[in-house]
Amino acid sequence: MAARSYSVPSLKLNEIPDHLKIGTFALKWPEEIKKSPTPIMVNLSIDAKGFYLICLNKAKKENECFDLALIHDTRTGSQVSLPSGHEYFQKNNIGVLDVPIASKWLTIYYGNTFVASDMRLIHFYFESPSIAEEWAERLFQFGHNQILRHLSSLGCLEKLHSRIINSLIDVNRKTISVRSLIQFLCKNTRDSNKEKTILRALNYLKLPCQVDSTINLDEFTFNNFFRLYMRLMECHEIDKLFESLDRKRQRYLSWENMKVFIQKQNAALNDTYTMDLYEQKAKDLIKKYTEYDGNFKEKGMSNELFLRYLLSFDNLIIDPKKLDLCMDMNKPLAHYFISSSHNTYLTGSQWTGRSSVEMYRQVLLTGCRCIELDVVDSERKNDEPEIKHKNTPVRPVLFIEVIVAIKEYAFKVTPYPLILSIENHCGPKAQAKMAQYFVDVFGEYLITEPLKTHPCEEHYPLPSPHDLKYKILIKNKKLNPNLTSKLNNENNRLLPRKQTTTSTTSSSDQSIDMSTVSSSSKNLCHTTLSDESTKSKETLFEQMSPLENHQQLVNKNPRYCVLIDDGNSSDDGTDINEINSNEYQSSTNDRYRESKATKAMSDLVHYIVPVRFKTFALAEERNRSYEISSFSEEKAYNLIREQAKEFLAYNQRQLCRIYPRGTRLDSSNYNPYIYWPIGCQMCALNYQTLDAAMQLNLGLFSFNNGCGYIEKPSALCQSKSSFDPRIRMNVENVAGYQIYIKVISGQFLCQDREPTFVDIQMYGMYGDANKRNEFLVRAKRWNGFQAIYDDIDIDSNKYSIRFPNVTLPEMAALRFVVSTEDGTLLGQSFIPIAHIRPGYRYVVLRNQMNIPIHSSSLLIFIQINVHIKAEDQDFANKLVEPLKDQTKDLNKSNQDSNNEKNQYNDIFSKMLIRNHSSFPIQQENTSAKRSETTTSSDETNWYQKHLIAASRLHDRKTLCKVLSFNDIISKEVVKRDESIPSKLRRISIDYQKKIEEKEDHFQKCLNLQYDETYVHPDNSNMANNSENKCQITSDSRKQNIEQSLLTLYSKKFTQQEELECESLNEYYDKIEKYIRNDYRRQINQINNILQEEKSRVNEYVQSQIKRETNDIEKTEKDRNQITMLKQKSSQSNSKAGTLTSRTLEEMHEDVKEQLQINLQTNLDELEKQKAKEIQKCLEKYFNQLDEIKSHLEQLVNNNEDNLRYDTSPSPSSSHASKMRISASLAAISPYTVKTSRINSEPK
Repeated sequence: MAARSYSVPSLKLNEIPDHLKIGTFALKWPEEIKKSPTPIMVNLSIDAKGFYLICLNKAKKENECFDLALIHDTRTGSQVSLPSGHEYFQKNNIGVLDVPIASKWLTIYYGNTFVASDMRLIHFYFESPSIAEEWAERLFQFGHNQILRHLSSLGCLEKLHSRIINSLIDVNRKTISVRSLIQFLCKNTRDSNKEKTILRALNYLKLPCQVDSTINLDEFTFNNFFRLYMRLMECHEIDKLFESLDRKRQRYLSWENMKVFIQKQNAALNDTYTMDLYEQKAKDLIKKYTEYDGNFKEKGMSNELFLRYLLSFDNLIIDPKKLDLCMDMNKPLAHYFISSSHNTYLTGSQWTGRSSVEMYRQVLLTGCRCIELDVVDSERKNDEPEIKHKNTPVRPVLFIEVIVAIKEYAFKVTPYPLILSIENHCGPKAQAKMAQYFVDVFGEYLITEPLKTHPCEEHYPLPSPHDLKYKILIKNKKLNPNLTSKLNNENNRLLPRKQTTTSTTSSSDQSIDMSTVSSSSKNLCHTTLSDESTKSKETLFEQMSPLENHQQLVNKNPRYCVLIDDGNSSDDGTDINEINSNEYQSSTNDRYRESKATKAMSDLVHYIVPVRFKTFALAEERNRSYEISSFSEEKAYNLIREQAKEFLAYNQRQLCRIYPRGTRLDSSNYNPYIYWPIGCQMCALNYQTLDAAMQLNLGLFSFNNGCGYIEKPSALCQSKSSFDPRIRMNVENVAGYQIYIKVISGQFLCQDREPTFVDIQMYGMYGDANKRNEFLVRAKRWNGFQAIYDDIDIDSNKYSIRFPNVTLPEMAALRFVVSTEDGTLLGQSFIPIAHIRPGYRYVVLRNQMNIPIHSSSLLIFIQINVHIKAEDQDFANKLVEPLKDQTKDLNKSNQDSNNEKNQYNDIFSKMLIRNHSSFPIQQENTSAKRSETTTSSDETNWYQKHLIAASRLHDRKTLCKVLSFNDIISKEVVKRDESIPSKLRRISIDYQKKIEEKEDHFQKCLNLQYDETYVHPDNSNMANNSENKCQITSDSRKQNIEQSLLTLYSKKFTQQEELECESLNEYYDKIEKYIRNDYRRQINQINNILQEEKSRVNEYVQSQIKRETNDIEKTEKDRNQITMLKQKSSQSNSKAGTLTSRTLEEMHEDVKEQLQINLQTNLDELEKQKAKEIQKCLEKYFNQLDEIKSHLEQLVNNNEDNLRYDTSPSPSSSHASKMRISASLAAISPYTVKTSRINSEPK
């Protein structure tokens, strides 16, 4: 199939043709492997909204739904690999005859992974090739729809509703079972509370609400489903927001209310033009959403309609335009981040994983634009190149099969250039075949010579992605163009035919017989690790990203002790000047190094010429944008630490590639956000591992229409910029952001585990990024469907998370990670700050493949302000509100004071490096010229930066160390009163005698009733009269004694309860006192630090004034000038000292505030534990008294039964009765068992 045969739609929902909604007859091949598989007759259709492929089993009358967003690929015709048993169709003459089965066959690659062996392969057989072709094309287009992969929360609900009505439907009756609905919403787990909640919600909606009942499909509309969703979620936070807007309590929002809300969402000013726009938008929204409910057309939005709007695409948290192709694609290649893959052929481990042609197809379908091919000579000595991980037991795949697959899939989802990174270990003959295959297979797609507008020469920039659309570039070693004619002659002899070197070669001129491709793969042989293999020496990375597991490879098995050197010899490249005529001679020392390039391969390398990196200075001197160097993650990391500015300048001019260190045998990934901020374009990752690093990669490249290229921030591309990425400072000509976030609630309609934590992670420049779990929000309530994370008033200005100055917003991104108590990932979402929209938004959670999870979302409020330097605040105010009166003396004086304070904050905030666990950035003074200070001020008050940067108040980890309640318990800092058990026993002993007496009286009462019934029956009349009289007397006496006995037990338990509760109160009071003392100790500590550092500031100020005074007296002769300069020096240094002290005080207050938060958190936890333990104590004694009551009632009932049924009483009856009473009562309380005397003998 041609590479451009399928087009992927842009920002447009799937429009399903009517005939696909009705469906098509097909035969589904069983997915289970059987000896004699029989196809299943099905009807294939697509739901009306374009979410699911619906497969109706005609025999069982059951539907199976396939999520279109999980369809990776569809194949028919020559691309299909037919399963065993497909001859069934030919034998039974099914479909159009004399047509190959493959032409009528459709295979769907489906699943939550990029590894084909882990996917479901779903096969269908149609009546004709045209039907199969249409379904293949349509399903591919629908599955790769950008909107489908970026649904709003409302869209996810519509998708879930479609799943319910299509998968749970009884096809014959057109009904849905309530039982199956409950099982679906509870994920097939038994949860009685959730079941009751669902049934109550159905009852509220006046739908059938019995477990065994059914709901008609006509009743279960999306409107009713949405109301069911609202009942399950409770949505109290939406009610509060609605009420805050509906000031008049009209129970609906007018367009005026909506205008106020939209203004708040966008933090807009009250200028006329903006208000007119918002007024029109408010009216449009009212008109659009009241169509769902005719009752509100004339009024406005109801609560339900308002929630629909909040969940909808109209209120998406990202700007929808960013999903489409929105970036300038006409800049040099070096100005883009490029989606890149490492060892693309592997399906698993670097050592034991399988090589697969299919991995290239699947990786290319993600939009990846740089894939890797490790090419080696065949061990069969037939000069046929193969692809495998050299020096490992990985089985190879044929090179020709891989490049045919690449040709078919190179531009299936994106038209922008594809880079093939070749690690070449082949001899000259195999390389000649490689070159010939490239030319013949790729044809016009292959770049065989530079573009005329962009020659591969010094001082010329790289071409743009637009210039290279539908082109394939080869990255392979390249020969010196001044080679001898001997080398040319040898290449001509090795090359079987003359190559075509123009870029306009027609694909129709291909001379490869593709029929040999599949057959040749059947004879693949195993390659073994040579005994002469040497272990590469690699140093384990000491400090890595928080996304990575710190593992040391210490395995006694020698097979796994080998640290695989990724080699990537091409990554090291070769200095072009070092190539000589004897480069083809093999050497034992070079056995595992990459082979030298041949002339045939060299001629195909343009714009991506790998060279061995030496120094940044040499690269700048050469100024060859077409040269590329590759670095292991460790080497690049060290270069960032030592030469960040030089590395940044290098990446502005030419490409670089980062690959994982060789010790990542498990195919884990490094954090690409270590290297993107320095401008590294190609961070090659292992696509077979969907870890957190891969989720970041998929999240970033899902924007710009998923084309595989993301434009770098302009600050990373300006060649003359003084920007140093290691230092936290405002970027020239870039406005920083202040970001404040409230995580309000989480909606999880089909979730069986509690979403305990939300981790808000900031990625970006090294000073902007935060530690993982630094901003961890814990759920406060969970009703089985909705989690409440923040009880802050929805209209308040309090926020859960604050990022006070994000210096480069274009590089920054937020990631929301929801997990259970044990850390299990439930969903995540990656949102670039540059694309985010402020206000109340729902964040749709995604799985590891970045596909939206059914109806899982977070409701957040996010506020974004421009970070303005204090000295620029007045000017900014004048621009924003030019008519504002600024002549009031009082306001001016207050503003001056605030400006002075904020000025210093801004100056020194640039020098405060936030602790970042993955990147120990050095703190150094910048020599850049800044607008806020003069040169003399920077030189004079140098100690300001030094003192602030060296302040101990930065060490939050030590100063704010939390002494939690659990720590106090585990260390037994406060001990419980050990005398309590003995005191409880003493109370039991005190009551023992009284209780025994009452037990005896109770026993006698029962015996008396027994004796009067059986021992004195003189005559019938007398017996009946005496029996009635005795019955009344004994019952009354029995009740009185029973009540007295219960009163005694109650008093006893009350005393024990009071004693135990008093002890608990004393114990928890001691813990609270300990926590508060620890808090006071920490406060005293930071107070002392502040005083010490302020004293040091004064010492520095006086020392600096003295030094400058001496310098002035030495250099100046004019007394007036000397006096003026001394005064100026004194004022300048005094002001700097004051500002420094003020900033230290601000830092002190921040630490103090954090300590107060820690204190309150501990006290809340303490109160919670205290209440829990006291409640447990109260329940214990209540249950004991309740058990005693039950036992007494049981004894009475047993005695009455004996009276009623015993016709021949025995002498031992009374004795047995006594035994039962005493034993039963003694068994109730743990404190009475050992102390109560049991009446085991008759009196």
